Amino acid sequence: MKGRNYWVIATIAVIWLLVLILSLQSDPLVTGAEQNELPVAAFVNWIWGLLATVAVLRATVFRKPNEKGWGQDDAWMWIMIVISGIWVAATIVALSFPPLVTGDDPISIPFGAIVAPVIAAVLTNYASEFLVEGFAARSGQKPLP
Repeated sequence: MKGRNYWVIATIAVIWLLVLILSLQSDPLVTGAEQNELPVAAFVNWIWGLLATVAVLRATVFRKPNEKGWGQDDAWMWIMIVISGIWVAATIVALSFPPLVTGDDPISIPFGAIVAPVIAAVLTNYASEFLVEGFAARSGQKPLP
């Protein structure tokens, strides 16, 4: 295994560690007069972690040499730093954002824990593609015909 693959493994490990922390520590969805609790973040956040993992792998490991933006040889470390920052920020926002409480029978919706991972997954896709293509343009590499 090449040394640069360790950066990808570390990036994916950080994503899944933060998805796990977010799933376990976020506020539950509370509904009804009996105040039933549902850990909605634990049910849906793995989907966004999976999409972020696919985005990182697609931008780094599964990119073909003749594809646009063959610059991931220089972008490995930066992908790890930027993607980790995105997911750390999403976790902090999701855990510190207060739940939305509505109605006469209080319904508590953990809005931050639902929306922050979605935004993080989208930003992961954009950031990984942007970094790979940016480093390719910077180094003057051109895709093969």
